[in-house]
Amino acid sequence: MKNIFYILSILVIGGAGYFSWQNSQKIQDEITKFDETRSKKRNIEGTIEKTEVILKDTKASLETANQLNSELTSTKENEEGKHKQMERSKEKFQVQIDESNEKLAQFAKIKEEIDKKLDGLSIPWPQIPAKINELKETRKKKGDDLDLLIKLTEKLTKEVKDKRAENSRQGNRLSDIRMKIARNAKVGAITLVNSTWGFVIINLGTSNSNVTMDSKLLITRNGRLLGHLRPNSVEPNQTVCDLNARDLTPGVRIQPGDQVTLAESVGN
Repeated sequence: MKNIFYILSILVIGGAGYFSWQNSQKIQDEITKFDETRSKKRNIEGTIEKTEVILKDTKASLETANQLNSELTSTKENEEGKHKQMERSKEKFQVQIDESNEKLAQFAKIKEEIDKKLDGLSIPWPQIPAKINELKETRKKKGDDLDLLIKLTEKLTKEVKDKRAENSRQGNRLSDIRMKIARNAKVGAITLVNSTWGFVIINLGTSNSNVTMDSKLLITRNGRLLGHLRPNSVEPNQTVCDLNARDLTPGVRIQPGDQVTLAESVGN
């Protein structure tokens, strides 16, 4: 009887120790899971803060570029208005020069006729030469004004051309900014999962996103974070990533169709 009681005591003590060890292991697993979840949460929050800073800077650059574009457009319109005004003044002076030339021709013809009539006679006609000289001076002055207008027109044309080139450069800069934002926000998907060799393939590459070898990729399904991936090989239209269980939420199995996004934009 004593032996039976002794054996039962040993069994009770051993069972209590086993269940105590099992509960301790469960608690340790929960602590490990909590630490991993907290670490992932901190990483995601850090990524969100970095993305918000990049977005803020990009918005500021976009607003500056829009303001500069508006100023350049206004300057261009003003310069074009000045150019048109100069062209009108140029046409007006050209008309006056043509009229002066016509009057000079008329006076030359009159002088020739008077010279024929006064041939052999020493009769002075001071008024006619004085008028011719006056028209010549007027023609010279109008010619100088026309040369000045031509120079001003050439200068304004060059300034308008330079403004258009600057406007084009700013437009290209805006396009680059929009493209970078679009490529950073590109959402891809897992196209192949090879559990045997431990890798997955996603449809994001250097030609359709900003993925690099230093990128960190987040895996989600229906808005739920499943883990993250690190690129092993980046190609133009796809990226091969290592599949590590420690980078995934416990109990999760990655499958084709799961969404992939950039956690951070390296090199921007």
